[in-house]
Amino acid sequence: MPFADLREFLNFLDERKELIHIERKVSPVHEIAAYIRKTSDRQGPALLFDNVAGSEMRVAGGLFATKRHLLLALGASDHRSAVEKVVESIGSPIEPALVSRTASSEIVHRGSDVDLSRLPVVTHSSRDAGPFITMGLAVTKDPETGKRNIGLYRLQVKGRNRLGIMAQQLQIQLGRAEARGKGLPVAIALGVSPELLIASQWKAPYGVDELGLSGRLLGRPVELAKAVTVDLEVPAHAEIVIEGTVLPGEREIEGPFGEFSGYYQPASPKPVIEVTAITHRKNPIYLAGLTGMPTTDNHILKQIPIEATYSRALRERFPGVQGVHFPACGGAAYLLVVSLKKTREREPRNIIAVALGMVGPKYVVVVDDDVDIYDLEKVLWAVCTRSQPGQDTLLLTEINGAPLDPSAPEPLCTGGMGIDATLPKNRPFPEMVTIPGLENVPDF
Repeated sequence: MPFADLREFLNFLDERKELIHIERKVSPVHEIAAYIRKTSDRQGPALLFDNVAGSEMRVAGGLFATKRHLLLALGASDHRSAVEKVVESIGSPIEPALVSRTASSEIVHRGSDVDLSRLPVVTHSSRDAGPFITMGLAVTKDPETGKRNIGLYRLQVKGRNRLGIMAQQLQIQLGRAEARGKGLPVAIALGVSPELLIASQWKAPYGVDELGLSGRLLGRPVELAKAVTVDLEVPAHAEIVIEGTVLPGEREIEGPFGEFSGYYQPASPKPVIEVTAITHRKNPIYLAGLTGMPTTDNHILKQIPIEATYSRALRERFPGVQGVHFPACGGAAYLLVVSLKKTREREPRNIIAVALGMVGPKYVVVVDDDVDIYDLEKVLWAVCTRSQPGQDTLLLTEINGAPLDPSAPEPLCTGGMGIDATLPKNRPFPEMVTIPGLENVPDF
């Protein structure tokens, strides 16, 4: 079912006993993150912290501590049908609509009244440089084309009205703004409906507005309202909106931060946002999201949209592709498993080459469609029994890859390895072991 806002989704989870209220006072420094880590490790409920030290706001966390919550948000019965729903939705977007009334600006702080310390921003890992916003939906526009982009980027609180931003996807927009000697306006929406968060992880072609996918997932246009201090439109039902400008030509040290790979990313110079306004609902709920060692909110949230991206792209060239999976153990980035109804020998090698060329995974495993790609034990069984290292392995060196790989010799540089773990079509192969009547055994 579609959800109008974050609160509606939290109530939905609460009714199904998928949300726990934490009533004791907790600290935003490590303690909230520890709670989210524990529920993530147990694939447990989402959490709502009702009493946060140093803040009047409540904090929601572990929204996607388990894949079960993402399936509920999409109204899908299982992983495969969730991916298919996103694939179909990508092809029929619903454009957003502008409205005049907005819940997200019931309270407005601007100018000298702006103070990021009022927000219960969480400090996650032990060596993090400070508090980081991790579930803020950043809205920007290309200064030349006016095309909108949305995305989740980490944001380090660096002062009363300053944020460091780690956003490689904004390089084109920021570069075009800086070439004109101007900054890049940005609005960061915190606490939006799950459909907007899911759509933000779609690897959309440059210039395509991800809010169209959000609308299709919602079944109606996403409602946007004019921001207060920047020329942007923001989700009208967000809990909190931070407005500002990415300053031209200015860089400050940002990080370290515990990233989705399970390792710290070292400190380095990053762009800086000067905050011009903070608006929010009355009694807003701040949304925190955990990343780090798999599996966390980060991995679960991006897994299905990324799989939809690759599934759609590979099927256009290889109709036999039945499905794809980015396991969380690879950070939902570095390892791709492809299910194939194979029609000709060596077809898997072409799929491997195309997938590695899409600037994402560094390992691609292709299996037959009788192997469950969501069961890594079965995938590795196919690798061990249907492939030979000297014949069925494809190796590439020094290609572009997914970001933040701690083993990479330099940023966005990786090697690529593909394994064809499919049955040969040009020679006999032993028959699989089966047990007659298994389908007749009742559940117990």
